[in-house]
Amino acid sequence: MESKVLAVNSMARIEHVEIASTNLSHGFEKFAQHLKQNGLSWPQVLASAFTAGKTRIMMTCESESLDTLLRTLERSKDLRKERETLSSVSLTCFGGVSSDLPFRAIQILQSRGIVVEKYVLSPHSINLFVPVETREAAVTALHSLI
Repeated sequence: MESKVLAVNSMARIEHVEIASTNLSHGFEKFAQHLKQNGLSWPQVLASAFTAGKTRIMMTCESESLDTLLRTLERSKDLRKERETLSSVSLTCFGGVSSDLPFRAIQILQSRGIVVEKYVLSPHSINLFVPVETREAAVTALHSLI
């Protein structure tokens, strides 16, 4: 059964934080402590991973809150901003996500000179992460799948 794309949505700003830690749980403990010490709310966590002594958290929330969080990282020895800011473009599907849909979406974007940095699948959606300056063009291009 082929996926039917129902909608294309986007998030303007996605940030990545890297935390020196012994495992994923320890990384989240440090992150939670940092938020509490600085009186900050939890952002929306989109993905996380642990590799080689570092927990990485991909997140979003309103821009002002992200700016405040990133400023507090400048004073931290164990937490730092990782990589450039990205945007996400999401395809919401009916009937699940077919295996070739991410590849087709990436091809469409590539044909327009838009580089996909990464993608994350869920049972009914694909989230593609692109440079901020290409978000609107990516949204327009991916509407061709509807």
